[in-house]
Amino acid sequence: MLKRIVGIGLLSLFVFMTQAQINAFDKGFDAYQRGKYDNAVDFYTVFIEDHESPNAFFNRGLAYFQLKQYQEAIQDFSEVLKLEPNDFEALYNRALAHFESGDVASAVNDYKKVLGADPNYDKAFTGLGLVYLQEEEYDSAILYFNKAITLNTDSQVNYYNRGIAHHALDAYEQAESDYSAAIRLDESAIAPYISRADLYHEMGNYDLSIVDYTEAIFLSAESPILYYNRGISYYDFKSFEKAIGDFLEVLRLDSSHIDARWYLALSYKALGNEAEAIRYYDEVESLNPEYAYLWAIDKNQLRLKQFIRENWIFAIGFIVLLLVSLFFVRKLVKNSNTTEID
Repeated sequence: MLKRIVGIGLLSLFVFMTQAQINAFDKGFDAYQRGKYDNAVDFYTVFIEDHESPNAFFNRGLAYFQLKQYQEAIQDFSEVLKLEPNDFEALYNRALAHFESGDVASAVNDYKKVLGADPNYDKAFTGLGLVYLQEEEYDSAILYFNKAITLNTDSQVNYYNRGIAHHALDAYEQAESDYSAAIRLDESAIAPYISRADLYHEMGNYDLSIVDYTEAIFLSAESPILYYNRGISYYDFKSFEKAIGDFLEVLRLDSSHIDARWYLALSYKALGNEAEAIRYYDEVESLNPEYAYLWAIDKNQLRLKQFIRENWIFAIGFIVLLLVSLFFVRKLVKNSNTTEID
């Protein structure tokens, strides 16, 4: 019995096969399951040399797909269709390969052929939704995701991608609902948390965006972009100390991150720590003298504030001395004017 990795299941082939040939197929299947896609291709190729097996072509097509060798995958799925013209799973996978290779027209054509064979094949509607989402035709994408969700209400990917389409159209309420549905269906998926966090930030709900970025960080603790984004939310929420903590974590994970340095300068400035603000300002300027936002901080003003803060006793003494001097000067001028009148 020859097994497909994904698809119809078990098929019997009415041909004589040697034990070595059967082993080649089974080894290809095993290699694929272990993620050894190159080896899987080699084993299925050995088997295909003597047998036109649709399952072997199908499985090798999947291995090529995993290797991102999309043209080879398309060729193998096409071989399956020559042997079994009504195999809509091969047609669906060929559509996926066309889409990944950038041939949108062929992908759409194959997805529609799948639906012609099986109008209730929800994954084909999903595929069409993804095509139109990529093409930024958001209304069409939503239409196809709606059809996919009607057929499969438990598909996390459809809610998530429909949320992206609503988000792109600034339909924030619908986007939030879809992202939330995607999270309920799979709490281990990081992308919906990130997208909902981005959405909340755009809406000005910084506290909620912080919650979602925190969930995302729990799922991917070594991602500098997540700490950076949460740091931005903390900054906009005016939690400057927590923002600093996140931006420092960004630099631990990615020491070249210039934007994290800039926000450290801004955060320390907001806290009145001019010395650290100047330090990170200087680092940004050193890394990129043409950094677009350098104008937003007046370093000379920071230095003046730093001097006053660090030398406040002398500053107060200077101001008192200045006021006293002005008092006596004014008094002398007044006395002089009085004498002249007399």
